[in-house]
Amino acid sequence: METGGLIAARAAAFVALLLVAGLPLYALTGGRALSGRMRSGLVVLALLAGGSSIWWALESVAAMAGLPLAELDQPTAEAVLAATPLGTVMEWRLTALACVIVAAVAPLKVLRAPVMALAGAVALCSMALTGHAGASEWALHRWADGLHLIAAALWIGALMAFLGDALFGKADVQALARFARTGSVVVAVLVLTGVVNTLAIAGFSPVWQSGWTLLLAVKIALFGLMLALAAGNRWRIVPALERGEAGAEARLRRSLLLELAAGLGVVAVVAMLGVLDPAA
Repeated sequence: METGGLIAARAAAFVALLLVAGLPLYALTGGRALSGRMRSGLVVLALLAGGSSIWWALESVAAMAGLPLAELDQPTAEAVLAATPLGTVMEWRLTALACVIVAAVAPLKVLRAPVMALAGAVALCSMALTGHAGASEWALHRWADGLHLIAAALWIGALMAFLGDALFGKADVQALARFARTGSVVVAVLVLTGVVNTLAIAGFSPVWQSGWTLLLAVKIALFGLMLALAAGNRWRIVPALERGEAGAEARLRRSLLLELAAGLGVVAVVAMLGVLDPAA
């Protein structure tokens, strides 16, 4: 089975879905309005999420049929989608993404952020119905995976909002400081649900020599790097910004870019983990 295309499609869908859910989630939890520019960006992201999800679904169907994507025909694709949960997952995801687009352009005012956050979260959490979580016999595994995705989306959404301010305007020091408490909850949820997911997939006696376990170690290392950068922002750079130190904003931009790069690295690793056997 060729997995390169499937991994690339999973990674693209993950990134787009995390941002579609994360930006309105951050706006909702941070008391921040969704600007016209952000809403336009979310429409584009929702379209990208839909396109990459269709690519991911077709790659998945081709993998199930044991065919290269180029040889997959419409009757086979329709039959597999109808016979597996993948078809239902795609219906839910594309419907939720359509709701994001409608909410972005409709005159909803105070309801816009909640509706977009909910629709984005539904689209993102549909990923928990596929891969290892979807095949798991533990309902707890799917719930934990969904919470893990929402927490990750909130972190990535906040990170993108802060980076946008730092690159195209002025860093919002108060928003950075306010997110510290929320960030602590996000990290706690990620750690707890990550442990549950790992135990559900690999069991209590994992195969330490497997490629899956090695990639998991890489994911944990990248997560640790994100934590270190976030802690540096909170305890060193934000106080420097508050004091008006020269060069503090440049340091913040570099730190946020590195944190985003580490986050994208985590997404790439997760895309690979989802197609590997933890015991292989």
